[in-house]
Amino acid sequence: MSRYRNIFVFALLFWLPLQTHAQKPPVVRQIEITATLSEIGGPNKKSGRSALKEPDKTALLIEKKGGAYHLGDKVVDDDLIAALVKALNAPVNPELNLEDLGITPAWLKANAPSVAQKIATGTVVNGGPVHEAMLESEFADPATMDKVVPELFDNRHYRCADCGRFLQYVKVSVTFEDGTSQDALSSSQFPYMLPWHLVGKNAAAHAYNADISRAIAALMPENSTNRSRLSGENLATALGRALMFRVERQAQLLDVESKTGGTFSALRSRYIIESANINNWGDPILRKPEQPETDELNLYLRLQASDPPHNFFYDEVSLQYLDGNVVGTEKFLQDTPQFEKLVLSVPWLNQYAQQQRPKTLMELSFYHGVSFSDRAMKLFAADMHAMGRDDLIAKVEPMKDRIALLIVGSGAEESDWLVFPDQHMLLWRYFQTPVYGKPSLLKFKPSDFPRVPCAAARNTPEPRVSFLGCVGMQVAPNGTLAPVH
Repeated sequence: MSRYRNIFVFALLFWLPLQTHAQKPPVVRQIEITATLSEIGGPNKKSGRSALKEPDKTALLIEKKGGAYHLGDKVVDDDLIAALVKALNAPVNPELNLEDLGITPAWLKANAPSVAQKIATGTVVNGGPVHEAMLESEFADPATMDKVVPELFDNRHYRCADCGRFLQYVKVSVTFEDGTSQDALSSSQFPYMLPWHLVGKNAAAHAYNADISRAIAALMPENSTNRSRLSGENLATALGRALMFRVERQAQLLDVESKTGGTFSALRSRYIIESANINNWGDPILRKPEQPETDELNLYLRLQASDPPHNFFYDEVSLQYLDGNVVGTEKFLQDTPQFEKLVLSVPWLNQYAQQQRPKTLMELSFYHGVSFSDRAMKLFAADMHAMGRDDLIAKVEPMKDRIALLIVGSGAEESDWLVFPDQHMLLWRYFQTPVYGKPSLLKFKPSDFPRVPCAAARNTPEPRVSFLGCVGMQVAPNGTLAPVH
C-alpha cells in the first residue's frame, strides 16, 4: 500500500502546480480606452459646452513594458490594472444594485444635508422655493430612495442638465498576453454610464456593474472625456434633483388636493395620481390649440392604473374646475375603462410596449369625459382637409366618441395616434426637429410616414409648430401599414 500511497502523493504534487498555473489569470498586455463626447447639432456657444471642461475625445493606451505598465511616460499602478480585470470578470449585475452603486443608508444620511442645501439654494419650483427640510428628510430615507434611484436609469424620468445636447461614448479593450481580450462599451447617459455591454470569453452581456466604471475612471487622467460621469462624481446631486421633483410634486399634490374636495379620494380607488395641477397645461406649445378658448379653469392630471395586468401607458386627464369644484369625475371613472381596454386590446402595440417600456412614454388622452374631444376632432379635420384627406374626416367623425387618442413620446419627440374600435390605428401627426430628429413612432421609422405641414403650422409663426407634420396613415390591427386609399 505504501507504494501506491507514494505514487498518489507524487501525482498530487505534480498536479497541484499545474492547477495553480491553469487558474492564474492571464497577464494583461495592454489596455485601450477611447472616450468621446459629441454635441448634437454641432457646437453652440449658448449650450454651455465649455462649462464641461472636457475634451471632445480622449484616447489612452496603457502598455506592459518590462515589469511595469506605462501610460505614456507615466507608470500605472498594478493594482489599478488588477481592479479593472477583476471588475470585468465579476458576476454580472443584470439589474441595478444600490449597494454596488455605493448607495447605502449611511451614505444617504451623510449626504442628505449638503445635497438638500445645494439644490435648494437659488432654485425656484412652481413659483416658490424648494421644500429643503422635506428634501433632506426624504433623501436620508432608504425606502424613498429605493424608488428614486431606478428613475435615474429610466428614460421616462431621467433628467440630465447636459445630456440633452451631448452624446457620450466609452470603450475599453483589455488584451492579454495569451491573445484573448475583453471589451466593455457604453453610450449611456445615466450615472456611471450604466449599463455596460461586455464582450469576451465568447459571450456578451449587459452589466449594471459600477465597479467597471470606477475602475476605468481610475485609469484615466484628470479631465479626461467622460471621466466625471464614469466615476459617479455627481451621483448625489443627480439623485437629489430627481428626488426634488418627487418632493415638489408631492407638495403640489397636497396643495391641489386641498382645493378639489373628494376628487383625489375617488380617483385613488383605481389610480395612482402621478401629478396634478390647476390650469397648467403640460405642453404649452403643441397642446395649446386643444385648450379651451374661454377662461374656464381645468384640473390636469396624470394617472397610472394602480393594479394593471400589463398597463404600459398613463392617463392624461383634463376635468373642468368650476367655482372650486371638479366637474365630471364620476363620468370619467365610468367611461374611461372602455378606452383603456381598447388600447390594451391592440396585440402588436402591447408586444412593442412591453419590449420598449423603459424607453417610450405613452399617454391616453381624456378631455372632459372623452378621449378624442370635439376640439381635437376640429383640429384633425382641419389637418386632413389641408392635406386632401377628407375621406378620413368622414371615416373618423361618426365614431369619434369611441376613438382613443394615444400620445407617444413627449415634447420634440411626440406623435399622436388614433386607436379605432376595430383595433386599427391612424398616425395623425408627429414632431421632427432638425436637432433631435428622433420622433417616437412606435416600431416605425420617419421614412415610413411621408408628412406635410399641419394646418396649425401653416397659420402660426411659432417655431416649434413648424416642425409638426401631419400624416393620416393607417396601421392594420396586425401591425402592418395599410395602403393609402
